[in-house]
Amino acid sequence: MSARTTDDAASQLRRLLIAIPTLADDQPHPIADVAALVGVDVDTLARDLRTLVTRFEDGPGGFMEGVRLAFDKNTVQLESTLFRRPMGLTPSELGALELGLAALARELPPHEAAVAERARGRVVEASTGLAPEVARVPALAGTLVTSEQDGLHLSQLRTAIAGHRKVTLQYMSGSSAAGADRSVHPYGLVHARGHWYLIGYCDRAMSIRIFRLDRITDVTVLDAEANIPPNMDLEATLHDGMPLVNSAEEVLRVQYSAAIARWIAEQQAVDAQPDGSVIAEYPLLDDEWAVRHVLQYGPDAEVLEPARIRTMVCERLAAILASA
Repeated sequence: MSARTTDDAASQLRRLLIAIPTLADDQPHPIADVAALVGVDVDTLARDLRTLVTRFEDGPGGFMEGVRLAFDKNTVQLESTLFRRPMGLTPSELGALELGLAALARELPPHEAAVAERARGRVVEASTGLAPEVARVPALAGTLVTSEQDGLHLSQLRTAIAGHRKVTLQYMSGSSAAGADRSVHPYGLVHARGHWYLIGYCDRAMSIRIFRLDRITDVTVLDAEANIPPNMDLEATLHDGMPLVNSAEEVLRVQYSAAIARWIAEQQAVDAQPDGSVIAEYPLLDDEWAVRHVLQYGPDAEVLEPARIRTMVCERLAAILASA
């Protein structure tokens, strides 16, 4: 590990530790004010915050489904229950934290290294006597990976929103493999349940639409000014934390095992079952999203209805097993 890489990571962590307490109230904050508090420019702060929810190739981040991040032209909003209560760490996480503190201590000046060493000692003390947990590989973890192209598009869209500019998107909808040009007035960006979404007014549809980042194949920022309503509220486009505009005709019902029931209950309304499991319902607008959502929980999630999605999940699992 190079000194520069360690310094960059440590500096970014310090900035996040300053910014997160300010944003932990789930309310929108002027992004310029938060950046000034942290001591960086707006673009650097936005990039730091995106690391909480975005994973590039094998880099960190992207697994925190309990965190939702939203940007509009002037504000940033971070919603999560994760930062408002004490967090329990697994033995593996404590070991990783100890290793990180040891590496950090070697890079710091003596007076700062002593602080890191004291923190490392407390981690070692907390880890003593804990049994290692059974490692569990998440199903289809690759679906959380964001490509470099997605990262470029995210940056372009952030620039367009900040500059109040229209964009042209080459976009592939969930029901079509062929891309189509969309002229969009971008309202804001939201990260929810593993994906980035652009919320904006589509000239072709003549209404507000949601565009998922990994379905955008090209972005062009135009000189034309975007027409954004002065009272635009990103929250009005969300349903249980998910960006949704059009009403769904079907409902996805999923039963989650008792092993993850508590975590699911922290994310949305659930119906508790006598065996400790929970049932949750979601507006079903995208069959592929439904399949990916269920598969990421492996044996801890079961589709109850509609039967079509249950069949698709079984077929996808059979294909995965056949290719193994």
